[in-house]
Amino acid sequence: MLIAQDVVKRYGAREVLRGVSLEVRPGEIFGFVGPNGAGKTTFLKCVVGVARTDAGSIRVSGTDARSDALAARRMIGYAPGETAMYDGMSVNAMLRFLIGFHADADLAQGLSLIDGFGLPRNQRVRALSHGMKRKVLLAAAIASGAPLLMLDEPMEGLDPEARRQVERLLREEAARGRTVFFSSHDLASVERICDRVAFLRAGRLMECGPVTEMLERAGSVLWVRFRTPLAAAALPRGKGWRWESAQRGDDEHSDRWRLTHLGDLPVVLAALALLPVAGLRDASGGLEEVFAALYGPEEVQPA
Repeated sequence: MLIAQDVVKRYGAREVLRGVSLEVRPGEIFGFVGPNGAGKTTFLKCVVGVARTDAGSIRVSGTDARSDALAARRMIGYAPGETAMYDGMSVNAMLRFLIGFHADADLAQGLSLIDGFGLPRNQRVRALSHGMKRKVLLAAAIASGAPLLMLDEPMEGLDPEARRQVERLLREEAARGRTVFFSSHDLASVERICDRVAFLRAGRLMECGPVTEMLERAGSVLWVRFRTPLAAAALPRGKGWRWESAQRGDDEHSDRWRLTHLGDLPVVLAALALLPVAGLRDASGGLEEVFAALYGPEEVQPA
């Protein structure tokens, strides 16, 4: 459904996307994650034609998104990260406007989604909160009838109940054969509903694969409290182990440490048994720990 090969995008001298290549299959939910400034939004904009690539290619269901941008765009239901809309329009009118570009749009579905989100149809857009505007954009993307949904931070500004509602909707659309591609900082949602996930960092694709495999490779996490403060040099080491002080501002000497490890737990416990351990807490996580374990601290990018 979506094939990107060696995509490069520059803004002046700054290279925002550095040879990004990925494939998204029909009917899957694909997560696209990374910190702020990683290039996620820029990639989505290149796919939908808001931005033009400087090198590489993007194809949507076989259509070149650069040479035939309009045809490619018609196959995409897009919910941008920015929630800027025509403030004077009502929710009803805004929905109709947003889906009017798509020949297969389903207005009845869009209105049903608007109602399901608890949005007043006749309310002016200017009176909506950020989260409510995001729901309008999401409803329009789903009601577009397009086979590929490109969603930029669809969970942002939503309360937990609304996020669960959106997750359910996306799973239902995927079950109907539609492809869902969404960027998100909400890694818990990505973990719950995505088939595959890609990690982007500083414009480069660092890792891409099934969520289940990512979680299997994730490091386990232990919070360790010692009876007396220990220096970093005194802590046991192993392949794939990373110690981080829980004491802010002191990464060399602390009585509380966070250990991320990729090995077997019995080996870790055996090493810790030789130290004055006062307490242990298993904090093994999901995709948040995957990124931390694989890539470490995020690089600071120049403005």
